[in-house]
Amino acid sequence: MYEIYSYGNSDALFGIFNAVAALVGANGYTGALAITVTAGFITALLAYAFAPDKLNGWKWLAGVVLIYSVLLVPRVNVGIVDKLGNQPVKVVANVPLGLGLLGHFTNVVGNTLTELFETALQVIPGDGALPLELSYQQHGLMFGTRLVKETRSVVFLDPAFRTDLINFVHNCTMFDLADGTVDPKAFATSVDVWTLMGNPNPARFSTLTTNGNVDVQPCPGVYVNLSARMPTAIDRLREHLAYALNVGLDPANAVAAINGEIETAYIKNKLANAGVAAADILRQNALINAIGDTSQIIGQKLNDPAALLLGAARAQSSASTNLWYIASGRMAEQALPLVRNVLEALIYALFPLVLLLVMLTSGRTTGMALKAYAVAFIWIQLWPPIYAIFNYMGILATAKDLAAAADLGGGLRGMALQTAAGIYTNAISNQA
Repeated sequence: MYEIYSYGNSDALFGIFNAVAALVGANGYTGALAITVTAGFITALLAYAFAPDKLNGWKWLAGVVLIYSVLLVPRVNVGIVDKLGNQPVKVVANVPLGLGLLGHFTNVVGNTLTELFETALQVIPGDGALPLELSYQQHGLMFGTRLVKETRSVVFLDPAFRTDLINFVHNCTMFDLADGTVDPKAFATSVDVWTLMGNPNPARFSTLTTNGNVDVQPCPGVYVNLSARMPTAIDRLREHLAYALNVGLDPANAVAAINGEIETAYIKNKLANAGVAAADILRQNALINAIGDTSQIIGQKLNDPAALLLGAARAQSSASTNLWYIASGRMAEQALPLVRNVLEALIYALFPLVLLLVMLTSGRTTGMALKAYAVAFIWIQLWPPIYAIFNYMGILATAKDLAAAADLGGGLRGMALQTAAGIYTNAISNQA
């Protein structure tokens, strides 16, 4: 079996190879082949009649026999290997030997170069090392930056839990910050805001939602209740993120992989210390977003025009600042791999047509035509090593910017209320 390595386009290549196998075996292609050979025979006969010393007719006949008997008639099995996911190898039968052989050997060259580059980059000492979880052959371009961006946008998915949490922030935490029970400076720079919120004033109350029923309890009791429900809410959030970021993996493997991916990305970008848990990172991000949402949602509930205007202005300003970066990054993230994959599919799909055209040539011209087609295969397989190098350079550059954005003073860095906006902006701008 001849392996063809895919980078996010295994389904498309599977379809293309099946289409080529079906096309060359169809009666219509046999008829086109007969017409081409007849036209070539007439041309070669005339050329030989006027210049028998050049043997053009015999050269054409030899070329046709070799192309037909070596490149077209023998059939092989081709296996599509997904490099960016965990899909099983997809086997296509009855692929012409010429396409399978040429595609396989050029793919092996490109894949080997990419693996050698990324393996070498992973053993570099110090901050220049490339983590396996962030390599191009694992997840594509700039996965670490994309992961930081996605984790910065997470919110708790359970409506009841999110409502209770926002009410707790409004009814308990905001007053604790106002009267000094919680130090505002420490709160803004804390990498674990949930712990700081853990000693609310027992004289204050907030609401809890249980099975559709709303209950009012003292703030300490609400905090205990939310703490007990927090792990389940984080697990649900982690599953959602795992499925979105590990599209090629089955659900079980995606959830198992997301913890290491989040931890590696945050440690590499100096947004967290070694040994941090993915659950703590997700909790901190979701809480930061919940705290930011509190002023807007509570303003709507209280019908406070000033709060609503302030929230709308802040949201509009943030959206205007980040819109271009988000659009550019999304365009590059989708367009660059798509261009490469479309070109690769076209090169494979044109194989039947190329053979028909080559059968109209003879001698040195035939060799040059086949060489040009082979060069196209080699050229498209040089893209993955280039992407691997580009991914590595982008990761190093982004790590410095994110580390600077995460500065909390005194040599400390991390994801906190004070640094969250800067980290998000740097993540999307670097991706762009």
